[in-house]
Amino acid sequence: MTFAFNSFLMVFGRLSGLFISAPIFSSRQLPGRMKILIIILLAGVITSFVPVKFAVSLDSPAYFIAAFVLEVFIGYCMGFIAFVVFAAIQLAGQLMDMQMGFGMVNVLDPQSGTQIPLMGNFCYLLALLVYLVLDGHHYLLNAIVQSYQIIPVMGADLGSDFMDLMVRVTIYMFVIAVQISAPIVVALMITNVAMGFIARTVPQMNVFIVGMPLNIMVGLVTLFVLLPIYIWFMGMLFAKFLEYLDALLLTMGI
Repeated sequence: MTFAFNSFLMVFGRLSGLFISAPIFSSRQLPGRMKILIIILLAGVITSFVPVKFAVSLDSPAYFIAAFVLEVFIGYCMGFIAFVVFAAIQLAGQLMDMQMGFGMVNVLDPQSGTQIPLMGNFCYLLALLVYLVLDGHHYLLNAIVQSYQIIPVMGADLGSDFMDLMVRVTIYMFVIAVQISAPIVVALMITNVAMGFIARTVPQMNVFIVGMPLNIMVGLVTLFVLLPIYIWFMGMLFAKFLEYLDALLLTMGI
């Protein structure tokens, strides 16, 4: 009975880490008490059907506390992989905003509770829709269940391979942001260059008054023309996220 209770607490810890960092699960719109209730229910179900392996015996309180903290960290890392994709897409939206002139206009994102620009919020919500359509949140829960076959309690390998993977994932976030924002940034750069030529040839025209609405129009038109490509690209990104999540489990496994 004690071993089963220990298993429940370890699963509770790993799920808690996931609910701290993973999109949807970490949403501030979900009350804290509701999150705890969901975690308890999920932990009870997982403990009942999934054998939880222990690398060492949790005989002392020190081992137990260390194991619980490590389980929270493992769950956090799994959710962080999904968070990086959303952070990259949101960063791409911010890069678009700065070029379009929306950088000074911020809106409150109810998911994270932070102020983000308009295009960043639009890209984030679009990515969230694609994420839900592809059942990314279900895949995260399934990864938690499968992780106990690879990463036993107190058996995670946090060596150099793990650090290299996390650094590579973080770098990949900036690469994704540049790739997503590049078409709109290039279109707006061409527009600004054209406005510069017009300002030289027609000095009477106030390019500052004409340039800002023109940048907004060009940016929005380019965005909606490329919207199907962006949706396809986001689907590819989440497929890449699944690969990185599998690589994380294999890297941390023993």
